[in-house]
Amino acid sequence: MKKRFGKICAFTLVLATMLQACGSNGETALKKTSAKPSDSSKVESKIATGSTEKEIGGKLVVWEHDASFEDALKDVIEGFQEKYPAVEVEYSIKTSDQYYNLLQTAMQANECPDLFWTNGQATTNFQAYIDQGLMMDLTDKVDFSLYDGTPALKIVTGKDRKIYSTPTAETGGRAVFYNKEIFESKGFKIPKKFSEFEKLLADISKTEYTPISIGATDPWNILFIWEPILAATHLDWIQEYEKTGYAAVNDPRVVDAYNKMIEWGNKGYFGDNWTGISGQGTSLAFSTGKAAMYIGGTWNISTFKENNPALKFGAFQIPCEDGQIPFVSTSSCGLGVSSKTENPEAAIAFANYFASQEGQSRWLGTLGAISCVPSIKSDQEVVNDIQSNFTVQATSYYDILGKEAGKGDSPCNLWEEDQCKIFTGGESVQKFVDSLQALCLTKEEMKK
Repeated sequence: MKKRFGKICAFTLVLATMLQACGSNGETALKKTSAKPSDSSKVESKIATGSTEKEIGGKLVVWEHDASFEDALKDVIEGFQEKYPAVEVEYSIKTSDQYYNLLQTAMQANECPDLFWTNGQATTNFQAYIDQGLMMDLTDKVDFSLYDGTPALKIVTGKDRKIYSTPTAETGGRAVFYNKEIFESKGFKIPKKFSEFEKLLADISKTEYTPISIGATDPWNILFIWEPILAATHLDWIQEYEKTGYAAVNDPRVVDAYNKMIEWGNKGYFGDNWTGISGQGTSLAFSTGKAAMYIGGTWNISTFKENNPALKFGAFQIPCEDGQIPFVSTSSCGLGVSSKTENPEAAIAFANYFASQEGQSRWLGTLGAISCVPSIKSDQEVVNDIQSNFTVQATSYYDILGKEAGKGDSPCNLWEEDQCKIFTGGESVQKFVDSLQALCLTKEEMKK
C-alpha cells in the first residue's frame, strides 16, 4: 500500500482543537470489513428495490489510487447500495505511481470516472482540474456538516473558496508500528529519546530480525519513514514553517534528516538489498514477523491485519532527543465528482453518502484510522496508541512542498520522480533538495 497517503494536506492544529466540534449528534462505532484486493471490481446490490430512499439508478465508476484503500472503498459502496440498490457501482484500483498519468489520459479522452481520488490541495493537480472545469462544484450539493469544527475541508477547497471534493474524517499520520511479541521476547522497550531509538535499531540489528522494513523503490514509502525522522531530528525546521508560513525545502536540516536515513541503511537497519524492495514486500515483511518495526501511514493498519490476522502489534512515534514526541499528520482527501459525469444524480448521492457519518464510519473503521470527528470512535488498541501517545503535531514535508510550489513544474512531481535516486547513489541529497527548491516560491513571493 502506498499510502495515503499519498495523498494529503497540512494538518497543524493540535488534536484537542480538532476534536472540539462536530456537525452530527451521537456516536458511531467503526464498521470493519474484509475484502480481497483486485484491480477492478463491481459491487452488486442485493437489497430489494423497494427499500431505497430514492429511485436513483444507472452506473457509476469510481477510481482509487492505491490498493490499501480497496477494502474501505468496497465497504462504503456496499453501504451506499443499501440505500440506492438500483445503482451499479464499478470501482478501479490504480497504483499511486501511475495514478495521475492514467487519470489525465482518461480526462483527455473524455472517459473520466464519475468519482475519483486526488491529493486535494496538497498538489497542484487539484487546482488545475478546477481551473480546467473538470471537477464539479459540490459546495451546495453535498452535506459537509459532519466536518464542522475540523480543518478537514481546507484540503478540498479551491482558490475560489468552493468545495470540489469530499474530505475524509481521517487524521492520516505516520507511526512506528512494532511487533509486540518480538519486543517482549527480546526485552526491547519503547524509546523516550532519539538516541534511545537509535540504540534500539542497533540492538535489533544484532538479532535475527530486520529492525525496520522499508520499500525504497517507492517514494511514498520512503516519505512516510523520512518525515518522522525529520520531525524527530529537526522539529524546529517544521515549527519555523508553521510559525512563519515559509521554510526553505533545501535547508541543511532537511539534508541532515535524509543523510540520517541513508546512514541507517548503511548500518543495515533496513536489511539487505533494501533499496530494491517494493512497498508490498515491506508490509509483508512486518506482517509475517521478519521485521520488528514498520514506519508508515496509519492507513497500513488494515493491510497488516489482512496479511496476518494473528499479528500482535502496537505503535509509537520516534521521539526527539529532548523528549518531545512529534506526530506527523495530515487531513486527507476523499472523492471528487467529474463535471462531465453522465449520471450526476447518482454521483452526487454517492458523494453525500461518502461524506456522511455512516459513510465515514465504514471508511475509517475498515482502515483502522484516527478520526478528527468526535462522533466516530475506534475500538482498536493500536489506533488509541497513536492517538494518545504524542505531545506535538508536525506538518508534513510533502505538504509544505505543495504549499510552496511555484507556477511552473510542480516540485511534488519532481520529488516523486527523483527521491529514490538519493538512496541508490543516483543523485546527491543536496542536488535533489536544491532542484526542489528551484521549483518553489521564494519567501518574498510567498508573501505576495
